[in-house]
Amino acid sequence: MSPTASTGAACGTAQLRWKLTLLADKPSKAPTALLSATNTSAAPCAFDGYPKVQAYAGKGPAVWSEPKVKAPVRLVLNHAKTVDFPLFYPASPSADGSCAIPVDDAPRIEVLPPHPASTDYGASLQITDPHGRHVTPVFCDTIHVGAPRRR
Repeated sequence: MSPTASTGAACGTAQLRWKLTLLADKPSKAPTALLSATNTSAAPCAFDGYPKVQAYAGKGPAVWSEPKVKAPVRLVLNHAKTVDFPLFYPASPSADGSCAIPVDDAPRIEVLPPHPASTDYGASLQITDPHGRHVTPVFCDTIHVGAPRRR
C-alpha cells in the first residue's frame, strides 16, 4: 500500500468509520487531536486529499479545517485498515481571551472525506479522550490537518 498507489475509488462516508480523539498532555508543537478513518467496506478506497472537518455552535460561530501543508496526498485504504490525520488547533483562548467556539457552546463536529460524492453529506463525530470518554471540545481557531499516517 504505497502512498502513490492509484487503485481504489474515492473513499465515501458510507464506507468509513471515523473517530476523533483529543490527545492528552501535548507538547506545544504536538497535535491537539487525532482524526482516524477506518475502511469498513470489502473494497479498497482512495484518499486523494485531506478530509474536511467543521465544528460549529448552532447558527453561530464555526471553524473549518485546512491542510497544514499543501503537499498532495493519495493513499489507498484496504478493508479494515485505518489512516490517522493529526489535527493542530488551539484548544484554549488566546492571550486576549478570544476563542471561536468556547467550551460552553458544545459544538457539533462534522467530517467529510476528500472529494465526496454529491450525495455524501459526511458524518457527525463525538470527540473522546484517549480512554474513550466523551469530552466537550473547544475550538479557538482554524483546524490544521497534518499528513496522514497508516496504521
